Amino acid sequence: MGVICHDSAQFAGSPLGDNLDFIVYSDFTCAECYGLNEQLVALGVSGAVQWRGVQVDPALGVPMRSLDRRALDRIEDEIHEVQRRVDAVVMHLPRGKPRTLKAIVAVASVMRQQPARAAVYRDALYRAYWRDGTDLSVVSELQRVADLAAVPRFVELDHPDAEETVENWDLDWATERLGGVPRVIRSDGKILWGLKPMHEATAFFRA
Repeated sequence: MGVICHDSAQFAGSPLGDNLDFIVYSDFTCAECYGLNEQLVALGVSGAVQWRGVQVDPALGVPMRSLDRRALDRIEDEIHEVQRRVDAVVMHLPRGKPRTLKAIVAVASVMRQQPARAAVYRDALYRAYWRDGTDLSVVSELQRVADLAAVPRFVELDHPDAEETVENWDLDWATERLGGVPRVIRSDGKILWGLKPMHEATAFFRA
């Protein structure tokens, strides 16, 4: 599926493309979401989109648990599909799949308190999981990545207002009935469903 029309009344913010805004619904442990985020980085628009993290599988354990062979094979297939669509993307098979709520709240916290570092931190978290297998459910790991992304130590990664923001993101995602991630809603009413080849992503974000 390509793109469909959508109500654009909710949009406001920094322009991208032809004065368009973009809302990205994504989760850190989704292979296609990582691929899309790498496309955003390559296009130079990672910091210009309105990123909204949603926890697709809240039942995952804390700390991260090792996956069985069948689950690993499934993720390996997903990695191969992403690599087919995104040239030279670096991905390694993670040993497990962490619950991502704390990581999403951490990004929302940085967005509220130090917005200039939010996209860099988000990008670093995706790469920490998909390149290094980092357990994103562990607070100390979230802080370690924040330090690497030059997020100031005064930023609280579990800010209570950020928790409310994440709840609203999840509600919006459910209300939109988008059915999965990644999804990108463009302010002219178009939706990008899933991960597309780079030429399609380029056309969508630079319309």
